[in-house]
Amino acid sequence: MPEGSKDAAILIATSYQALYRAFKTNNKDMLFTNCTVLILFAGFFVEATLNYIFEFLNIDIKAFPRDEKSSEGIPYPGMQAKLAFFYNEFIKESKSSNWRNLLKKSIYEEISAMFPGFSDLHEFRNDISHGRINEAAKSFETAIKLREQAKDIVDHLYTITTDKGYSVKRLENYRDAIASLNNH
Repeated sequence: MPEGSKDAAILIATSYQALYRAFKTNNKDMLFTNCTVLILFAGFFVEATLNYIFEFLNIDIKAFPRDEKSSEGIPYPGMQAKLAFFYNEFIKESKSSNWRNLLKKSIYEEISAMFPGFSDLHEFRNDISHGRINEAAKSFETAIKLREQAKDIVDHLYTITTDKGYSVKRLENYRDAIASLNNH
């Protein structure tokens, strides 16, 4: 299936390749490593899709003000902040006007309810980025479930933008994305 960006196409394909390796091998040591890659790249896929949607719609989330007194935003919003911003802009009835108000505990509960699996993907990604192995990698069933939830989240993001009247295209397939990298 095509994805929005070359990055997203490569990331979900990497997750699929780890899924395929995990499925084909009975080696428990390799299973753990493959599940780690499978989950991690599924989470990266969600963030790459959010990046693409914002870029496609020409939305600079870094310009979203930090508070009422400052027009400066957050220079590098993370995966969770990006989804919170998407939720605020495309779903939430009563919108926050700045990052400080947006990033309250309640927003995380709302996005977790709307996007099942996101909290687990986010936690897994953060654990890995801080040098910790997350327990989810020990279960092939959990890894498969989280990958499917990542794909569902991405499909939901596209559905939401379409329902709001935006035609965000999914035109990049894995082979073309890899070919374009090899040509540079």
